[in-house]
Amino acid sequence: MLTLIRQELYKQLHGKFYIGWGIFMLLISLFLSYKFKGFSVQGGFNPVMTLFSYNIAISELALVVFSSSILTVDFSQQTVKYLFARQFSRGKILLSKLFTIVVMYIYLICVSIISSEIGGLIFSLKGQWDISDILLNLAGTSLYLFLLLSMVLLISNIFKSNAIATAVGVIFFGALRTINAIIEQFTQNQSWIKYNPINFLNVDKQVYYGSFVKEATKLSLIQIEVGAIIWGTIFLLITYVVYNRRNV
Repeated sequence: MLTLIRQELYKQLHGKFYIGWGIFMLLISLFLSYKFKGFSVQGGFNPVMTLFSYNIAISELALVVFSSSILTVDFSQQTVKYLFARQFSRGKILLSKLFTIVVMYIYLICVSIISSEIGGLIFSLKGQWDISDILLNLAGTSLYLFLLLSMVLLISNIFKSNAIATAVGVIFFGALRTINAIIEQFTQNQSWIKYNPINFLNVDKQVYYGSFVKEATKLSLIQIEVGAIIWGTIFLLITYVVYNRRNV
């Protein structure tokens, strides 16, 4: 298992994913910091925390792109034959990739904080870091990504082409708001629809904004948090079944 994890991390270090997205987030932070430099802290607007929120959104997109290809790339490049030849179980291979996603998530969070701090210092942004706000944001984001990425992994696992899997993952991520808005209309009249997995993707907003979002999801905070974990686990189990049956 440790061998698989080391191999995955080695591939990512040489794949330059972390460098490209790190540079992109820093550039966006500098651009937004320049735009926010004249803003004052009033009406609940905190330039520093707003910048951090933008970076978290970029991190979510980066992880969707990353997760969309992490299972497919071995099949696309035929390196999966090497893994199977060494008699690694598919379950362990999948776990090593999930561990790598977690590592990349932690890395992107660190980059988000560092990039926001650099932008804030260079352009002397007003406002301060709010630790409780950051923790609340990260708690909601973690639950959201657990469910979202489990869905992305399942969808991308269907394809053999790395490019197609990534494109489908990004399109799915972009279309979620529209899909969610449509489902919301049905939820108003049919309460059972609120238990669909798409509705649980609102978990990050409900954790952060509370009762305001509850009106739309029709779920309590505990329900949406537990539901996100249950649905995410279900999708990961299905992903394992599909991955275990894939032909080389």
